[in-house]
Amino acid sequence: MMQAYLWRLICVCCLLGGISLPSQAKIIISAEHDSPAVRSFAHELIQALPKHVINYMPRAQLEAKQQFSADTQLILLGPALLKWRLQLTQSTPATLIMQVSRVQAYQQLSNQRPQHLTFLWSDPPVQRQIALLKAMQPDAKNIGVLYGNHSSFLTKEIEQAAQAENLTLHKYYWPDSYDARSLARLLNKTDVLLGLDDLDIYNPTTIKSILLSSYARKQALIGPTAAFIKAGSLSSTYSDKEDWLHSLQALLKTPADTWPHSVYPTEYKVLINPQVARSLGIQGSRPTKLLKQIKRSRYAP
Repeated sequence: MMQAYLWRLICVCCLLGGISLPSQAKIIISAEHDSPAVRSFAHELIQALPKHVINYMPRAQLEAKQQFSADTQLILLGPALLKWRLQLTQSTPATLIMQVSRVQAYQQLSNQRPQHLTFLWSDPPVQRQIALLKAMQPDAKNIGVLYGNHSSFLTKEIEQAAQAENLTLHKYYWPDSYDARSLARLLNKTDVLLGLDDLDIYNPTTIKSILLSSYARKQALIGPTAAFIKAGSLSSTYSDKEDWLHSLQALLKTPADTWPHSVYPTEYKVLINPQVARSLGIQGSRPTKLLKQIKRSRYAP
């Protein structure tokens, strides 16, 4: 009996040894700008997915590569690496693009939708920002939006999101230079300003003038991103490192051919400038409370 059992065990082992199990994809993560923060992010992703083969590769080393194996997947951070990826003649490898906003992508792609590219957008979704606006200022009826050549494609989506929340949208095309008179005319029609992540409009040169104009009329600026809160914006939704890692893990655990064209992190938080809130008379706006209100909104993704 023992000899028969051993023989069957040997046969099973031989059969299992002959089975070719699918190999894990080789994942390369690279960033436009190398930094300790980027390397820490890559390290945490590696720790979170121990069964995946993940390597951090500096940008210069990545761009020097001529070919990639069929099982390679890329995670690229920043607009410059998006530009490099678009220059590759082959459609593969499957690539996740991060730290790129919708406006930055539109500048390079217009309405194209390249295969094998998935965008994890860096800018907060419009519907989420409008839900935040409504949670903070429920009496607001008219919202203003500044848009430019590279962000005009977003205006229809903003209008639909505003209508879903019973808000009226007032748009103003932003010229090449700051136009205080036209901005004043826009603000005379609105209750609050909704910022878009368009660096041609909101940047270190213009933000002070925009904020001074809006707060002179006791109007808040929502967004465009959490990076502007310190400068004087009232509030914004945002995703931190843990939220991005959560989204990345979910994607990397699925086959690359099932990845969507684009996605926002499912997890996010709210950041508030309490001094601005007090100066505008907005009371009781705690980030945790606002987050719950936003997530209850049927329109916020």
